[in-house]
Amino acid sequence: MCHSKSQARLVSLLTNVCAGALAACLLTGCNSTVYQKSDVAAISMQKAATEVQIEGRAMDQTIASLKELVADSNGDLRPPFKRFSKSLDRLITTAQHTQDTGKRMQEKNAAYLQAWDQQLQTIDYQHIRDLSEARRAEVTNRVAAVNRRYQESQAAVQPLISYLLDIRKALSTDLTPGGLESLKGIVQNATDNVGKVQTALEALTSELTNSSARMTSVAYQTSQQNTQ
Repeated sequence: MCHSKSQARLVSLLTNVCAGALAACLLTGCNSTVYQKSDVAAISMQKAATEVQIEGRAMDQTIASLKELVADSNGDLRPPFKRFSKSLDRLITTAQHTQDTGKRMQEKNAAYLQAWDQQLQTIDYQHIRDLSEARRAEVTNRVAAVNRRYQESQAAVQPLISYLLDIRKALSTDLTPGGLESLKGIVQNATDNVGKVQTALEALTSELTNSSARMTSVAYQTSQQNTQ
């Protein structure tokens, strides 16, 4: 997956913006401005994008170590099996982190939209309120789409992990050339499934990054991305 450096810069920049705004409010005693909640939601989306990338790399490493184990059935099979097993454990841990990050992202998004809705009630002029309501509906739909894609992608990861766990269980009891040979078709099927899930994760990463850029008050970041 690409753009990890630019995503890291965006996270750092947004974090600094929010930290500065928070410090200013603590000094002046001001109330939290709704756009600050938007920045927090944007940071949560960018962090989620980073977690999804890490999950994708863990998935690649796991399937690569499994293919290496199956391809080379000569010599001591224990070291490559241990490498596969450790990679799978890392994938399981990473997938849990990604799920947890997704939940926090949804909470931050919901808090922002709720604050927006409350702010709408204080706008006196109907035309201005109508415009803001239209924008809120647009952002709500985009956030809902991101949340839905996130849940769908993680729902696809879990069966794949279960599949790989079953492969590990089978090999743990039959770590022999014959055992590896019997699972070659299964390993190929796992490889094909990883490819499909990776495509979904890459699309999710792009959507999270784009949505994050559109929700932040650091407006020039969007124009920078458009020139890349």
